[in-house]
Amino acid sequence: METACMRYQNTYVNLDTRLYHEQPPTPLDNPRVGHFNTQVAQQLGWANDEDLMTNWVEILGGQYVPADFKPLSMAYAGHQFGQWAGQLGDGRGLLMAQVLDVDGQPQDLHLKGAGLTPYSRMGDGRAVLRSTIREYLCGHALTQLGIPLV
Repeated sequence: METACMRYQNTYVNLDTRLYHEQPPTPLDNPRVGHFNTQVAQQLGWANDEDLMTNWVEILGGQYVPADFKPLSMAYAGHQFGQWAGQLGDGRGLLMAQVLDVDGQPQDLHLKGAGLTPYSRMGDGRAVLRSTIREYLCGHALTQLGIPLV
């Protein structure tokens, strides 16, 4: 599988290891493509072809992790439900890689529903489809309105 068109800049792994936990995603059984965002693919410098689609189904399904990917769950702290919660973290998502897009801007490739992490608490680490679709649509709307997602 060829991912030579991607330019990696995995900076998160240079931080203190107390801020993240390196781990691969938990593979899905029989992942399928429901939607492919060609606008994002173009911004990241990827061609919209059958070979790439096959690779990305395997990558997003957790069945294949390219060598330059550095999947990790992030630890953080903050308020939750109006109260200080102390340590929190990615309970169902992994930062798969950090890449530079066609404009040289850093982009995080984050996989939602990637399986259990040390921060999952009582969940199973997976994502409900309706919630994932809602997050995707909100992100797409913000992008189209010119609001940066940083």
